[in-house]
Amino acid sequence: MKKDRKGIRQRYRDLSVKKFFGISLCLFLFPVLLLQLVYIRASISNMNGQINTQIYNNLWQVSEKFMIKLESYKDTVYQIYSDKDIIRNLEKYHNADDAEQAYRFFLLNERLKQFVESKKGIRCISLICTNGESVTYDAQSGSALDNIWRDYEDLRLTVPYQQTSGKSEVVLIPTQKISTEGKTESLFFLGKELYNTENLEQGVVGTLIIGIEEKELDQICNGTFQPDSRSVNFITDAEGFVLSFPDVEQIGKKMTVQEDVLAFIESADMFECKKLYSNWYQNDETGWIFHNVYDQDYVMRDINVLQIIYWVLLAVDVLAIALFINSTNRYYVEYLKKIIEGIRQINEGNLDVRLVVDRQNELGQIGDNFNHMVDRVRSLIKEVEMMSEKKNQAEIKALEAQINPHFLYNTLDAINWMAVRNNEFEISKMISNLGSILRYSTNQSNEQVEIVETEEWLKAYVSLYQLRYGHSFEFKICVEHEVRHIKIYKLLIQPIVENAIIHGIKDTEGGMLRVDIGLSQQPGRIHVIVEDNGAGMDKEKVDFYNRKDREWNRSERIGLANVFERIQLYYGEAGGWHISSMEGLGTIIELILPFYENLQNHSVEKDGNIQDEFLEEDIEEQMNNNFY
Repeated sequence: MKKDRKGIRQRYRDLSVKKFFGISLCLFLFPVLLLQLVYIRASISNMNGQINTQIYNNLWQVSEKFMIKLESYKDTVYQIYSDKDIIRNLEKYHNADDAEQAYRFFLLNERLKQFVESKKGIRCISLICTNGESVTYDAQSGSALDNIWRDYEDLRLTVPYQQTSGKSEVVLIPTQKISTEGKTESLFFLGKELYNTENLEQGVVGTLIIGIEEKELDQICNGTFQPDSRSVNFITDAEGFVLSFPDVEQIGKKMTVQEDVLAFIESADMFECKKLYSNWYQNDETGWIFHNVYDQDYVMRDINVLQIIYWVLLAVDVLAIALFINSTNRYYVEYLKKIIEGIRQINEGNLDVRLVVDRQNELGQIGDNFNHMVDRVRSLIKEVEMMSEKKNQAEIKALEAQINPHFLYNTLDAINWMAVRNNEFEISKMISNLGSILRYSTNQSNEQVEIVETEEWLKAYVSLYQLRYGHSFEFKICVEHEVRHIKIYKLLIQPIVENAIIHGIKDTEGGMLRVDIGLSQQPGRIHVIVEDNGAGMDKEKVDFYNRKDREWNRSERIGLANVFERIQLYYGEAGGWHISSMEGLGTIIELILPFYENLQNHSVEKDGNIQDEFLEEDIEEQMNNNFY
């Protein structure tokens, strides 16, 4: 299996540019087509979901509108129920003689007329006595005698009365088809038994039946419904009987199960299309079910057109890409062959070869660079020959001029004993410290030493400056116990301390220099703080040195620049620094140095010249150079 994988990788590396472009085209087109197909299907599914959610919400709103309308009709029921004149006249109408009955009939009819005309959609209101006699006002006929119940001698035989009888609450009676004189009308009803609230022992005084036109339900469901909208709302009861429908011929029909909704709509011949979807919402209070059926093809017609346009455009785009890649392939391959031929000639030793550059793009740049490279190679060959000779001569002179460090240390030791014999103990201390500093500085400046060694060396180093400047400033160094034996690179802190003395506190009255070394809050890192109360530096210089991306010039490679460049070389992104300073108040320089073990062989091994580069700067130059 591993051999097979290696073989596949090798065949891929060996692909020609032409085959590579062809495979790239296929790899580009396949996921694009697949993703677009998935996207289109997901978009359609998502849109269907949004449409169904919107329709469900609309059905809920229709249900709420119906309940609001129903409550307004119930208010009429309660107004009649609480009308004492109606209750009193209805009681007297029951047992009155003919003359008084006519009078009571007239009063009740006029009162019912007021209620009918006060609320839109009420077709008729009936007051039915316990003996079957009744008073009815019909809004359409405007008559008490000619009404929808003209074919019934006893209204106690009607469905609304029978469903209301024996119930104390307001009863909602589903839509009924009422036939009068060969004409069929659809009404739904509200029924309520009436009582004399001042004499409840009397029992039921009569029964109130309010007939409401079915078109009120259709108006709530469909509003200004037009068949071309390819969507319809209608109502059924919990048993599946149709209570409201734009086609009144369908009212009263029964659907046995919910799945019959689409079959019912198809049988009603509402839409020509057969791709229908249905949604429904059931009102918990009434049990009535509000349905919606819509033609999906009609709703999605714009999206379907956009899909066709999209696929056409995608096909055109794919063809254009294929032609472009094929043309680009020829364009690049021909010029790459010329470059390969030029490289072959150089490999054979022909340094006089040149490419004809006839374009300004990347291939033209390759051609220009190829020609420059050939010229540069010829020039470098000559330079190498010359430099090799000069280097040999320089190395001989450097060996001749080299001073033995032991000679320097022994000489300082001799001067030190001369100072002791003459009781010049301060001079002796300075010479002793200088000798220690020279030994520390000249012995592999890029090696790592323990922080405790750095602490002792800094004390000796600063003591020379204190003697030099007559103890004009104080120096404190604090090292946490946890970091004393952690190693850091030599001479990282010394240039900062020296900079603080020379340019910060040497001329400051009451000067103070402090060095704190401890663990950082960041795991695996040391936090070094060098703080002085000296002259400070301006914002421009602070911003200049805080930049991590600047290039250090050769003239800046001692002092602060030396420290920051070495941090970058030794530690890379793991190390860092920050300067905070205000003119006249002092400066704080913070270093963040990692101390994981693998840094011991970092950077220096990458470039063996780093050590030599820093050793070239002698101590005198570091002490007298302007760090800012």
